[in-house]
Amino acid sequence: MMLRRHKATTTTATTTTTTPVATSDVPASSPTRQDMQDTDRLQGTIATRAYALYEERGYRHGCDLQDWLDAEREILSRKPHMVA
Repeated sequence: MMLRRHKATTTTATTTTTTPVATSDVPASSPTRQDMQDTDRLQGTIATRAYALYEERGYRHGCDLQDWLDAEREILSRKPHMVA
């Protein structure tokens, strides 16, 4: 009886390391403080105009959404559009 010898196989493990890339805590598309203040101011202006429309209708309930949308359309049509 003859024994066969098997060649030993060796495997080499390779590891890959990556260097972390520095990133900012704030994504590039995050609004700035000024953007948020502008948005708050715009919403306040729209709310004031929507209330004026509510007054003009004699304080009748049930049209609050329409008043808001009308005020929004009116205010935004007066603002110059900004291009990103």
